[in-house]
Amino acid sequence: MSDSALAHLIELPGTINLRDIGGYHTRDGHTIRKHKLYRSGLITYMPEAVQQHLLEIGLNTDIDLRQPADRSKAPDVELPGVAYHNLSLYPFADHPHFMMKFRLASKAAHFTLARDSYRYMATDPRTAKMLRKVIQLLVQNETGATLFHCFAGKDRTGVVAMLIEGLLDVPEKVAHQDYIVTNDILMDRFTGDQAAADLPMTNRMVMGMNSQPADDSYFEAVQTVVKQYGGWPAYAKEHLDLTDSDIKDLKRLYLE
Repeated sequence: MSDSALAHLIELPGTINLRDIGGYHTRDGHTIRKHKLYRSGLITYMPEAVQQHLLEIGLNTDIDLRQPADRSKAPDVELPGVAYHNLSLYPFADHPHFMMKFRLASKAAHFTLARDSYRYMATDPRTAKMLRKVIQLLVQNETGATLFHCFAGKDRTGVVAMLIEGLLDVPEKVAHQDYIVTNDILMDRFTGDQAAADLPMTNRMVMGMNSQPADDSYFEAVQTVVKQYGGWPAYAKEHLDLTDSDIKDLKRLYLE
């Protein structure tokens, strides 16, 4: 467990795995601004006091990484003045039957399939469009704070956090700690295919993914793909079709 990564956890009623990315240091001596970038799991059941708190700290953009069908089961709280964007990272264009394959696989095979899903999130052309839109939304948000989330704040959220931290030049070791700390925060809330009582059921593939602990090899699956491009900036430009200006603006807005 990383105490420094765990310190970013924000424990508020009705939230799951809610964290402020702000405070992490970059390789060149900058720091990610606090109260600007939040990662989370489900935000469906936030009480009014928590909703008001998020508005008071400047939240104006909500990026939901779940599939539309999952969103319909547990829709995000609608907050006044907060723009909602559904940018689902599933399904994969290059592996259209992956979700069915995962659902039908034995539990023993889930570990390997989960690792495959991380690699696909880093390589799939449809997912690339969604990741590009995430960064573009962050660049467009000149004044407020953005929250991005999935069901548990672990896999899809974890990959988006890797991308953001990579482009902001957070050291790989620190990004890994931010990813792996999910185990300390979350994994006791899942037992097999059944969510804990305070979480609604979602599709079986997502529940199967969430039943797998955040693992070093999953993190490494993404890092390996990125390193084939020569690093995060090259990956973002060549695979996500982002520009030097996008990356420069991201750093301008979110680093101090």
